[in-house]
Amino acid sequence: IKEGRVAYANIRKIILFLISCGLAEVLFFCLSILLDLPLPLVAIQLLWLNVVTDGIQDLALSFEKAEKGILEEKPRDTKESIFNKELFQEIIVSGLVIGITVFIVWYILLNKFNMELVMARGYIMALMVFIQNIHVFNCRSEHRSAFSISLTSNKLLLLAFISSIMLQIIVMEIPFFSQFLQTVSIPFIHLVYLFIIAMSILVIVEIYKKINNSIRSKR
Repeated sequence: IKEGRVAYANIRKIILFLISCGLAEVLFFCLSILLDLPLPLVAIQLLWLNVVTDGIQDLALSFEKAEKGILEEKPRDTKESIFNKELFQEIIVSGLVIGITVFIVWYILLNKFNMELVMARGYIMALMVFIQNIHVFNCRSEHRSAFSISLTSNKLLLLAFISSIMLQIIVMEIPFFSQFLQTVSIPFIHLVYLFIIAMSILVIVEIYKKINNSIRSKR
Protein backbone atom coordinates (compact mmCIF):
# COMPACT_ATOMS: atom_id res chain seq x y z
CA ILE A 1 0.00 0.00 0.00
CA LYS A 2 2.83 2.38 0.91
CA GLU A 3 4.73 1.78 -2.33
CA GLY A 4 1.54 2.21 -4.35
CA ARG A 5 0.81 5.55 -2.71
CA VAL A 6 4.38 6.73 -3.23
CA ALA A 7 4.22 5.84 -6.91
CA TYR A 8 0.87 7.60 -7.28
CA ALA A 9 2.14 10.73 -5.49
CA ASN A 10 5.30 10.85 -7.61
CA ILE A 11 3.30 10.57 -10.83
CA ARG A 12 1.25 13.59 -9.71
CA LYS A 13 4.44 15.51 -8.90
CA ILE A 14 5.83 14.83 -12.37
CA ILE A 15 2.54 15.85 -14.00
CA LEU A 16 2.50 19.05 -11.93
CA PHE A 17 6.03 19.94 -12.95
CA LEU A 18 5.81 19.13 -16.66
CA ILE A 19 2.38 20.63 -17.39
CA SER A 20 2.90 23.79 -15.32
CA CYS A 21 6.21 24.47 -17.10
CA GLY A 22 4.58 23.74 -20.46
CA LEU A 23 1.68 26.04 -19.64
CA ALA A 24 4.12 28.80 -18.68
CA GLU A 25 5.96 28.52 -22.01
CA VAL A 26 2.72 28.62 -24.00
CA LEU A 27 1.48 31.59 -21.96
CA PHE A 28 4.45 33.88 -22.41
CA PHE A 29 4.69 32.98 -26.11
CA CYS A 30 1.01 33.88 -26.56
CA LEU A 31 1.42 37.14 -24.63
CA SER A 32 4.38 38.07 -26.82
CA ILE A 33 2.37 37.40 -29.98
CA LEU A 34 -0.66 39.32 -28.70
CA LEU A 35 1.48 42.37 -27.87
CA ASP A 36 3.34 42.15 -31.17
CA LEU A 37 6.70 41.31 -29.58
CA PRO A 38 9.30 38.99 -31.13
CA LEU A 39 9.14 35.32 -30.16
CA PRO A 40 11.06 34.93 -26.87
CA LEU A 41 12.87 31.75 -27.91
CA VAL A 42 13.73 29.99 -31.15
CA ALA A 43 13.15 26.28 -31.74
CA ILE A 44 16.64 25.10 -30.76
CA GLN A 45 16.40 27.01 -27.47
CA LEU A 46 13.05 25.40 -26.65
CA LEU A 47 14.56 21.99 -27.33
CA TRP A 48 17.44 22.85 -25.01
CA LEU A 49 14.98 23.78 -22.26
CA ASN A 50 13.23 20.44 -22.67
CA VAL A 51 16.54 18.61 -22.34
CA VAL A 52 18.14 20.56 -19.50
CA THR A 53 15.01 20.96 -17.36
CA ASP A 54 12.08 18.70 -18.23
CA GLY A 55 14.20 15.76 -19.32
CA ILE A 56 16.26 15.61 -16.13
CA GLN A 57 14.02 16.87 -13.35
CA ASP A 58 11.01 14.69 -14.11
CA LEU A 59 13.23 11.61 -13.84
CA ALA A 60 14.62 12.85 -10.52
CA LEU A 61 11.11 13.49 -9.15
CA SER A 62 10.24 9.84 -9.70
CA PHE A 63 12.76 8.96 -6.97
CA GLU A 64 11.05 11.04 -4.27
CA LYS A 65 10.63 9.09 -1.04
CA ALA A 66 7.39 8.64 0.91
CA GLU A 67 6.08 11.77 2.59
CA LYS A 68 5.26 11.79 6.29
CA GLY A 69 1.79 10.51 7.06
CA ILE A 70 1.24 8.97 3.63
CA LEU A 71 -0.33 5.86 5.21
CA GLU A 72 -2.67 8.01 7.29
CA GLU A 73 -4.37 9.49 4.24
CA LYS A 74 -7.90 8.36 3.45
CA PRO A 75 -8.29 5.84 0.60
CA ARG A 76 -8.95 7.46 -2.76
CA ASP A 77 -12.14 6.93 -4.69
CA THR A 78 -11.38 4.39 -7.42
CA LYS A 79 -13.28 6.57 -9.90
CA GLU A 80 -11.26 9.69 -9.08
CA SER A 81 -9.04 10.93 -11.88
CA ILE A 82 -5.35 11.51 -11.13
CA PHE A 83 -5.81 14.88 -12.81
CA ASN A 84 -8.31 16.21 -10.26
CA LYS A 85 -9.39 19.73 -9.29
CA GLU A 86 -6.60 20.18 -6.76
CA LEU A 87 -3.86 19.24 -9.22
CA PHE A 88 -5.46 21.44 -11.87
CA GLN A 89 -5.38 24.45 -9.52
CA GLU A 90 -1.74 23.83 -8.64
CA ILE A 91 -0.81 23.69 -12.32
CA ILE A 92 -2.71 26.88 -13.14
CA VAL A 93 -1.18 28.86 -10.25
CA SER A 94 2.42 27.85 -10.88
CA GLY A 95 2.07 28.04 -14.67
CA LEU A 96 0.64 31.56 -14.50
CA VAL A 97 3.35 32.75 -12.11
CA ILE A 98 6.17 31.42 -14.29
CA GLY A 99 4.64 32.56 -17.56
CA ILE A 100 3.80 36.09 -16.42
CA THR A 101 7.14 36.54 -14.62
CA VAL A 102 9.13 35.56 -17.69
CA PHE A 103 6.97 37.71 -19.96
CA ILE A 104 7.42 40.79 -17.77
CA VAL A 105 11.20 40.34 -17.89
CA TRP A 106 11.03 39.84 -21.66
CA TYR A 107 8.98 43.01 -22.08
CA ILE A 108 11.34 45.07 -19.91
CA LEU A 109 14.46 43.81 -21.69
CA LEU A 110 13.09 44.82 -25.08
CA ASN A 111 11.20 48.01 -24.27
CA LYS A 112 12.98 49.54 -21.30
CA PHE A 113 16.58 48.44 -21.83
CA ASN A 114 16.30 48.25 -25.63
CA MET A 115 18.33 45.07 -25.57
CA GLU A 116 19.26 43.35 -28.82
CA LEU A 117 17.01 40.41 -29.67
CA VAL A 118 19.73 37.73 -29.49
CA MET A 119 20.96 38.99 -26.14
CA ALA A 120 17.44 39.28 -24.73
CA ARG A 121 16.72 35.70 -25.75
CA GLY A 122 19.88 34.61 -23.96
CA TYR A 123 18.65 36.25 -20.77
CA ILE A 124 15.21 34.68 -21.11
CA MET A 125 16.63 31.22 -21.73
CA ALA A 126 18.79 31.51 -18.60
CA LEU A 127 15.78 32.75 -16.60
CA MET A 128 13.66 29.83 -17.79
CA VAL A 129 16.34 27.32 -16.81
CA PHE A 130 16.64 28.93 -13.37
CA ILE A 131 12.92 29.25 -12.68
CA GLN A 132 12.01 25.73 -13.82
CA ASN A 133 14.86 24.24 -11.78
CA ILE A 134 13.67 26.12 -8.70
CA HIS A 135 10.07 25.12 -9.37
CA VAL A 136 10.99 21.44 -9.20
CA PHE A 137 11.49 21.87 -5.44
CA ASN A 138 7.89 23.11 -5.17
CA CYS A 139 6.77 19.91 -6.87
CA ARG A 140 8.39 17.64 -4.29
CA SER A 141 5.18 17.90 -2.27
CA GLU A 142 1.73 19.22 -3.07
CA HIS A 143 1.11 20.37 0.50
CA ARG A 144 4.36 20.49 2.47
CA SER A 145 6.75 23.43 2.29
CA ALA A 146 9.78 22.92 0.09
CA PHE A 147 11.88 24.07 3.05
CA SER A 148 10.58 21.24 5.23
CA ILE A 149 11.94 18.53 2.92
CA SER A 150 15.60 17.59 3.24
CA LEU A 151 17.69 18.30 0.13
CA THR A 152 19.64 15.10 0.71
CA SER A 153 16.53 12.88 0.78
CA ASN A 154 16.63 12.88 -3.03
CA LYS A 155 20.25 13.29 -4.04
CA LEU A 156 19.42 12.70 -7.70
CA LEU A 157 17.19 15.78 -7.68
CA LEU A 158 19.92 17.90 -6.11
CA LEU A 159 22.40 16.59 -8.69
CA ALA A 160 19.94 17.36 -11.50
CA PHE A 161 19.51 20.92 -10.21
CA ILE A 162 23.23 21.61 -10.02
CA SER A 163 23.93 19.90 -13.36
CA SER A 164 21.24 21.88 -15.19
CA ILE A 165 22.51 25.22 -13.88
CA MET A 166 26.10 24.33 -14.72
CA LEU A 167 25.18 23.14 -18.22
CA GLN A 168 23.35 26.40 -18.89
CA ILE A 169 26.36 28.45 -17.79
CA ILE A 170 28.68 26.31 -19.92
CA VAL A 171 26.64 26.75 -23.10
CA MET A 172 26.53 30.50 -22.54
CA GLU A 173 30.28 30.83 -21.95
CA ILE A 174 31.71 28.50 -24.60
CA PRO A 175 31.48 30.18 -28.03
CA PHE A 176 30.77 26.98 -29.98
CA PHE A 177 27.72 26.11 -27.88
CA SER A 178 26.51 29.70 -27.52
CA GLN A 179 26.53 30.13 -31.31
CA PHE A 180 24.75 26.82 -31.81
CA LEU A 181 22.03 27.74 -29.29
CA GLN A 182 21.98 31.38 -30.42
CA THR A 183 22.65 32.65 -26.92
CA VAL A 184 25.19 34.99 -25.32
CA SER A 185 27.49 35.25 -22.34
CA ILE A 186 25.75 36.97 -19.42
CA PRO A 187 27.63 38.94 -16.72
CA PHE A 188 27.73 37.16 -13.38
CA ILE A 189 25.84 39.91 -11.55
CA HIS A 190 23.04 39.70 -14.12
CA LEU A 191 22.83 35.94 -13.57
CA VAL A 192 22.39 36.68 -9.87
CA TYR A 193 19.56 39.08 -10.69
CA LEU A 194 17.89 36.48 -12.90
CA PHE A 195 18.21 33.85 -10.16
CA ILE A 196 16.62 36.19 -7.62
CA ILE A 197 13.73 36.84 -10.03
CA ALA A 198 13.37 33.08 -10.52
CA MET A 199 13.00 32.64 -6.75
CA SER A 200 9.58 34.32 -7.03
CA ILE A 201 8.04 30.99 -8.06
CA LEU A 202 9.22 29.43 -4.80
CA VAL A 203 7.84 32.28 -2.68
CA ILE A 204 4.43 32.43 -4.36
CA VAL A 205 3.87 28.67 -4.35
CA GLU A 206 4.83 28.57 -0.66
CA ILE A 207 2.14 31.18 0.01
CA TYR A 208 -0.35 29.21 -2.10
CA LYS A 209 0.38 26.01 -0.16
CA LYS A 210 -0.09 27.77 3.16
CA ILE A 211 -3.44 29.22 2.09
CA ASN A 212 -4.57 25.92 0.58
CA ASN A 213 -3.57 23.95 3.68
CA SER A 214 -5.51 26.39 5.84
CA ILE A 215 -8.62 25.86 3.70
CA ARG A 216 -8.22 22.07 3.79
CA SER A 217 -7.87 22.02 7.58
CA LYS A 218 -11.23 23.79 7.96
CA ARG A 219 -13.13 21.23 5.89
